[in-house]
Amino acid sequence: MLPLRIFMTDRHRLPDWKEVLATLPLGTGVIFRDYDAPNRKKMAQEAADICAARGLFLSIAGDPQLALELNAGLHMPEKQAPSLYRHLSRIPATVLVTLSVHSARGLISAQSIPVDAILISPIFTTASHPNAATLGPVRFASLAKDSPCPVYALGGMSDTRLKRLSSSHKHNLAGYAAIDTFAV
Repeated sequence: MLPLRIFMTDRHRLPDWKEVLATLPLGTGVIFRDYDAPNRKKMAQEAADICAARGLFLSIAGDPQLALELNAGLHMPEKQAPSLYRHLSRIPATVLVTLSVHSARGLISAQSIPVDAILISPIFTTASHPNAATLGPVRFASLAKDSPCPVYALGGMSDTRLKRLSSSHKHNLAGYAAIDTFAV
C-alpha cells in the first residue's frame, strides 16, 4: 500500500528533521535526500532507525547502494532516471521505488521504468525552487492521467491543496510529498 503523504528531508530548511520524523503518523513515507551532507550515511542510518521504530516507510534518494544497505526503498531524481533501470533487479520487491519527473518529456522517459509511483513537480510555487515555473493543477492532472502508475503531487503541497487536486483531478493521485508542510 502506498502512503498518502511523503516527507522529504532537507537539513537546511528543516534542521530538526529527526523531530519531524518523531511526529509523523504511522505509515507516512519518508524520502531521505540531503545529497550533499558530509555525514549522509550516518544521517540515513538515524532516519532508518527512527522510521523502523515508528512504522514509517523510508526511501533513500539517489543512492541505490545505501538503500540496499538500509533495506530501504529507493527514490531517484529525474536526472538519474536512466540509471534506475539497471539497479531495479537488486532492489527488493518489498520496498517502495519512486521517481521524480518535472515535465511531459520526463514522464514519457519514465514510462519504460517499472516504479511504484512517480512524484510530479512542481505543482505550486515552492521554497525549494522559488523561481521554477509551476505545472499548476491542470497540467498536473494531464500528466497524472498519462502516468503508468500512481502519482504524488510535489511542490507547495499541503492537505488542503491535496483535497483541491483530489476533488477535480483524481487520475492516479496517490497523495502528496512535501518538506515544509511537515515542520514542527
